[in-house]
Amino acid sequence: MAVDYETILSTDLSGLAKAASAWKKMGKRFGELHDDYRDHVKAAVEADSWRGESVLAYKSQAQTTLEEYAGARDEARAVGALLEEAHRTLTDRRDAVIGKRDEAVEAYMDVDPHSGRCTLNLGRMDEERAEFYRRDQLARGELEESWTNAIRNAVRDVQDADENFRRALMANPDDGGRGLADGFNPALKGDAGEANAVRAGELYEKIRNGGKLSGAEREELASLMRANEADTEFSRTFVTSVGGPDGVIRMHNELTDRAYYDEPGQKKHYQGLDRHLANVVATATTVDDKDEAGDRKFYGQWREELRKAGVEKYDAEVVGGEYGGQQVRGYQAMVTLMQNGDGYDPEFLHDLADDIRAAEDPAKGGDPDIWDLNRGYAGERGGWFANDPYDGVLGIMSKSPDAATAYFDPASKLGGDRLDYLQKERDWNIVDNAEIHGNVEVSRPDTEDTDSRTGFGAALEAAMTGQVPGEEPVTTDENGNKKDPTHHTEAQVRVLEQVVTSYADIAAVDKSAIPENIRQNMANALAYYPNDVHDIIGKDGNFSSKELSTQPNDVDVHRETMLRFIRGVAEDGGAFRTIHDSQMEIIAHDVSSLREEDFRRGTAKAEGVAQMSGQTMGALDHVRADVLGSHRDDVISQNNWNKVYSYHTLGAPVTGIPVVGDVLQRLVDIGTGQLAEGLNNEVSDKATEELIQQYRRDGYPRLESMIQRQAAQSGMSDEELGDGRLGFQRVILAMAKHEYSAAIHDSQGSTGTNS
Repeated sequence: MAVDYETILSTDLSGLAKAASAWKKMGKRFGELHDDYRDHVKAAVEADSWRGESVLAYKSQAQTTLEEYAGARDEARAVGALLEEAHRTLTDRRDAVIGKRDEAVEAYMDVDPHSGRCTLNLGRMDEERAEFYRRDQLARGELEESWTNAIRNAVRDVQDADENFRRALMANPDDGGRGLADGFNPALKGDAGEANAVRAGELYEKIRNGGKLSGAEREELASLMRANEADTEFSRTFVTSVGGPDGVIRMHNELTDRAYYDEPGQKKHYQGLDRHLANVVATATTVDDKDEAGDRKFYGQWREELRKAGVEKYDAEVVGGEYGGQQVRGYQAMVTLMQNGDGYDPEFLHDLADDIRAAEDPAKGGDPDIWDLNRGYAGERGGWFANDPYDGVLGIMSKSPDAATAYFDPASKLGGDRLDYLQKERDWNIVDNAEIHGNVEVSRPDTEDTDSRTGFGAALEAAMTGQVPGEEPVTTDENGNKKDPTHHTEAQVRVLEQVVTSYADIAAVDKSAIPENIRQNMANALAYYPNDVHDIIGKDGNFSSKELSTQPNDVDVHRETMLRFIRGVAEDGGAFRTIHDSQMEIIAHDVSSLREEDFRRGTAKAEGVAQMSGQTMGALDHVRADVLGSHRDDVISQNNWNKVYSYHTLGAPVTGIPVVGDVLQRLVDIGTGQLAEGLNNEVSDKATEELIQQYRRDGYPRLESMIQRQAAQSGMSDEELGDGRLGFQRVILAMAKHEYSAAIHDSQGSTGTNS
């Protein structure tokens, strides 16, 4: 029976340490007996003076005795090592249970000493919070259940570890026939992971060979994997026992066949096993400084075997059956598997990505059609399947931003080459459109799948920002200290500069050339550099990039280059809004910092805010006019442009600039809400020049309204706001209007020309 919460807290684990020491001493003593018997007993009776049949019989018996001494020595040492590991592991996991209990108590929970169940103690809370939970019983129940589950999960970790060591100690591996048939076993492993890996491999093999696990076997395997998938010895022994990369690929294909096609009712079960398999691969392929020599030896062999298996063909239902009996390549299956795990070593991700490229890149002897299949797999048709393994592994890399940054960092020759290949040289057309008419194959041009480059875009975003795409920005470092997500490392900035510059060059020739599926990623990246982008496009253009120092990241990108890049990204209306609204938030922040004296006198600070704000809004409105004028209603509708400003709240997903208080939020809403929405109305049949004139007339009032709102809020009267003699009208508004008008005109040369 599994140990319960009360037992875990009350058990004294020091006995394990004492037992481990005793078993190690026993192993040492048996070793001494073994050596004495070998050197003084067995050697003596084997002297040349004893001859005849009796000596042959005794030699056999003496060898068995010697092997028993060795078996006793090795088994005692293994038991001692297992008990020592058990003491260390169970102590850590018991401490985790205690720690989780203490956290629950700090969160105003009473924790049942027998079951670990949590109950909210309203008497320990401040009255306002207590009253909230009295009124909202659902919220109270959810909070109590969340803490109860946290403790329950910590208890399960102890239970898994306890059962794991029990299995390891009870194991009876094949000793190769040494010693007595029922004697000591020298083959017992001194590492719990290594001892249990073979059993886990047997259960997986049973599935791969067409069998089904019983309920007890399912629970046993789940417990084995939970307890050991992060253990290096277990993981490497396991993947070796199932046949290395080739065996792992075959195992994964069998699991997905069952989950999606053969036994969809058991989908959750098979997906769980697949996830454990992926995590085992992550652990096995990690190179640790603690044992780099051993890690390198395993890793080198694994990578060599994966290079071979990666280009081999395998049966898999996802591409076979009704789809013409196709087969998957090993890399396609391996990356599909890895998408279900996490925690991969950056070196493995880099090497895997480069090895996949080598298999497809003609310049490296590869086949550009190696991944081609006769249909697409995006969305519900099989979006879980990595038909494009290079794009797939880049998507995995995006979950580890530091790995993505290092992969694309142009400071190394490899980093720049990788980006150049993916941008300009790679064959992304992996959907084979050939048709069979009778016995004749009619060739059709290959096409991209509809989710093409989604992994690439995510990896670039992660590389430039240091954040995982689609997740909330990380605002604390590993030590719990506050971290500004808009401050970036030098490597992240280098990647941003390279990406912006290279794609701006492409957009200069063809405004629509930035691939559709990465535009939002590019916009998200700029939203993580809001102040730098503002410094770049808020100038009047009369400077060189080397003379400009942007804050806080010192981004070396010329204004014309940045606007060209934004114009290419703006083919997607939602992406443009992300950039636009992040800049409006900066403008609102700057305007809200002005005080009454700034408005009355027209100070240098106010003049600077007016100049930068006008230039930024004007430049972005020119980009918008150019897009709307270029594409007109049909494409505008497809790209959702006509709905981009149909709501009145801040739309940027990430900016790093906190919107604090009603005043600042109202300023943002002016720049992004109703007035901005009106600028998108009635664009039908208007050319770019007509739209620019419209924005020059109707776009600037957004900025004027923001400035007027803040001036009134700071204490200026209506009469003063309209007094043309004051700095407010004579300097600030005049400057803002002039700069907006200049920017919407001067930006025309920055948006490129269609090819």
